[in-house]
Amino acid sequence: MNSRIAAALATCALSLGALASGAGVATAAPQAPAAAPAGDAPSLQPTINARAAAVDRCSYQVVRSHDSRYVYSVSGVFGGGARELPLQKEDYVRISDDWRKVVQVDACAGERGQAPTALRVTGKLDHPENYDPSVPRTIHSNDLKPAASSVIPKAPALTSVDRLDAATVRVTWKPAQGNPDQVTLMERKPFYSSEIGVWHPYTFQRNVQAGATSMDRKLERHPDIPPADRSHSYWMRVVNGGFVSDLRAEKPVSVEP
Repeated sequence: MNSRIAAALATCALSLGALASGAGVATAAPQAPAAAPAGDAPSLQPTINARAAAVDRCSYQVVRSHDSRYVYSVSGVFGGGARELPLQKEDYVRISDDWRKVVQVDACAGERGQAPTALRVTGKLDHPENYDPSVPRTIHSNDLKPAASSVIPKAPALTSVDRLDAATVRVTWKPAQGNPDQVTLMERKPFYSSEIGVWHPYTFQRNVQAGATSMDRKLERHPDIPPADRSHSYWMRVVNGGFVSDLRAEKPVSVEP
């Protein structure tokens, strides 16, 4: 999707606010927060707010703040040196009414599986020639000591997506384990941008009420939706203690309207 379409879709989705929908509330993930003024003075403190945890022996999750002016990377500290870690998966997640970027990286790629002693997040200013010299060219986090894998919550498995009628499905999942801070039904479906007059797939995060194990969803069946974009997909996600369930384990179930 080109940048103009992406920006317009984000603006339209966010303007919807909180959408009441059955047992849940829908919120659309932003493409990026608004950039700060170009003349902001550089900070002497780390400017990336981040935390990290092990997902398994090789995979690590980093939950961080995001400034759309920067291109980010995650490095692992191994002995006396550091190396950039390959990206496995990333997404925006709403945590405690704040959008965060969740990134999962592979610490074992190309190595013998040595665990990093710390992780570092670095952001480099994209197209620095377009910004005032006072804008920091590089921002960073503190060295992050990864928490144990036990802090990564488990998302409940999706059990079925059943057709109730021509325009409605019921999505059902197993009960969430423990008492997570947030259980979310992820829904990817066509979204209409009135600003540019196009339908395009968009992912929504629909908060689930405590104890709920199903939610009814309406299918988008407008005739102007391109055939390639008509599919609807659903999967579960959990947030607890500021960390998110394993993004790699998410297995969407798709239906056609």
